[in-house]
Amino acid sequence: MLIRSRVLAGATGVLAAGLFAAPAMAEPNSADLAIEATGTTIAVGAPGKTASVSLVNKSKVDAKGILVGLDISKLDTAKVDIDESGCNKREDGIILCGIEGDVLKAGADVDWGFPLKRKGTGVGDAGEISAIILHDGPDPDESNNEVTVKVKVEGTGPDLTVVASDVDKAVKVEGNKLSVVGDLHAGETAQLIYSTWNQGDATASGLKIGVKLPKGVTFAEAEEGCVDDAAKSSRVCTYQDLDFIPESKDKPGDDQIAGGRFFHLLTVGKDVKAGSLSGGKVTVEALGTQSLTARATGRSALPANAEAAAPVEVDATDNTDAYAVVVAAAQGGSGGGDGDDDGGLPVTGPQAGLLGGVGVAVLAAGGALFMAARRRRVVLVTPGDEKSTV
Repeated sequence: MLIRSRVLAGATGVLAAGLFAAPAMAEPNSADLAIEATGTTIAVGAPGKTASVSLVNKSKVDAKGILVGLDISKLDTAKVDIDESGCNKREDGIILCGIEGDVLKAGADVDWGFPLKRKGTGVGDAGEISAIILHDGPDPDESNNEVTVKVKVEGTGPDLTVVASDVDKAVKVEGNKLSVVGDLHAGETAQLIYSTWNQGDATASGLKIGVKLPKGVTFAEAEEGCVDDAAKSSRVCTYQDLDFIPESKDKPGDDQIAGGRFFHLLTVGKDVKAGSLSGGKVTVEALGTQSLTARATGRSALPANAEAAAPVEVDATDNTDAYAVVVAAAQGGSGGGDGDDDGGLPVTGPQAGLLGGVGVAVLAAGGALFMAARRRRVVLVTPGDEKSTV
């Protein structure tokens, strides 16, 4: 879990100090942080959704004493409210949250989910939310420390969300088993993990996924259903028959799924220098849309003179997520991992929170299933079925 509660006095004053502070003077070891927010449009037929805040450390030094503030004073809470579980209770329209360990590592791009819940049946504009990130010490560029997003209830259709985890661990693959072997070094194999699910009010019929790797990183193997560019640094995967029903309609134990968890094996170039490699991103797109009951009949029920309708994405702001590949410095001239081999784990990959903090609980409560696909093998698991590798 990323976000933890931090009890602070004078919440409003702390946030205001960050919002209106004078520009900071750059220091040699000062951390440059940024914050982004996406996914704040809720489909008319959905009970709510998990929006996302991305916490980014754009510098080469760790940032300590992290504080995230949410200003909901302009949110129409009679129409849409926010669940602040795991953070301080709201005070004068301000919610304060800390992160575990109080540290955002150099080059990190971490996602935090905050659930938005509809109140009643009202639609249209629901006000706005502002988010700010602060840390101990000055920030050389405070222009990206705050973001304001509109909250709306509008549109109908699928609403795909994707969250990609930073890549910072080396892995070893033996047959159908995968194990984490320590920090990632140049020349080693790693695993990119990302999850996507449907928070809209209609089924996403078919899925297209685009994956771009940072410079110096390539795909370690081909994937069925995917096409790579010549440099093996960009990939497009098309899953024509994969349908994601709305998360709010997903029930444990049936064959219908609201989301999937995917991974790709990557190779870091032998000449890559230690540090955070930015530029990686994952983009998802629904190929079509169906009614809520479409999964029972599927595409096979369409007549010869018909095809699935083009989807209308309710909220495209959360269809793309960035990630970093973090390469550790070699120890003693060796590029080998420094972790423990746990004897091999299922290729479903390490258990990683889809979204920091409360986002995981929301997905678990909704009964969303995750899918890990490698070549022709597909494994469906619930969050509780996975074994942690950390």
